[in-house]
Amino acid sequence: MKLLVIGGSGFLGRKIAERLISSDYEIFALVRSKDLSPVSGCNYIQLDETNTGQSISDLKFDVIINVAMKRSTRDNIVSEESLLLLNFTLPIQSIRKYSTPKTLVINTSTYIQNYFGEIGNTIESYGATKERLSKALKFESELGHFRVIDLYLFTLYGPGDRKSHLVPTLLDAFRNNSKLELSEGRQLINLLYVGDAVESIINALNLDVSGYTPFCMWLEEYYSVRDLVALLQGNFSFEPRVEWGAKQYSGHEMFEPWAMPFEQFPFLVSVTSLEKGLNYTYSCMLE
Repeated sequence: MKLLVIGGSGFLGRKIAERLISSDYEIFALVRSKDLSPVSGCNYIQLDETNTGQSISDLKFDVIINVAMKRSTRDNIVSEESLLLLNFTLPIQSIRKYSTPKTLVINTSTYIQNYFGEIGNTIESYGATKERLSKALKFESELGHFRVIDLYLFTLYGPGDRKSHLVPTLLDAFRNNSKLELSEGRQLINLLYVGDAVESIINALNLDVSGYTPFCMWLEEYYSVRDLVALLQGNFSFEPRVEWGAKQYSGHEMFEPWAMPFEQFPFLVSVTSLEKGLNYTYSCMLE
């Protein structure tokens, strides 16, 4: 059986490929540029290349896992056109190209698509482009083009995460005793260790679904950013200089838990405590 990971060189995609490489699946990764540190045994397809030995157009997959996502931040502005291309156009074109009516598509979405818990209530471009993909997958799966499990994520963390993301930023500040400029920190976050997310996605491979099936894939326990900083202060002997309120909120934050718009994924894995996950992530940063 063949399995394709769209976004296979990213934070989550690479770990999925590594985890499945010894499985019964023949693993392929669809990437936009050459992976300088490829997963051994994984077959790579670049979006702008022709696959050697076999025409890309001839390839069809039993499973397609889409974890490609791009987001604009204050420090890394991404144009509206690029967000649409990377979060919607390229994934849906690739899924159409490589799937059959029997293909299981596992898509990763974001809670921001459902602001205040209202399905499809998007208030910023990242969520809007991801919602457009979810709607297209739902529409095409109901036409019988493929089957879809749509997993809505909150925040993943762990070794290999981008340095600009919240947890690596906090850990780096603790390590270097540097100044942190943050918002007021009252917003809620829900953290799932990346290894647990990988195992949860693998569990989805065994679900027998038809049409379109969405799930929330986050935990019941929320932390504010202030809670997270306090937890880190209790774990480590460093004391970062935090300037609360130095930055404005982005506008899509959750301040009270929203009602989950979908059922929680019944095979969600959460075996890594937040303390253990943070400690391991920090130790990897020191290597």
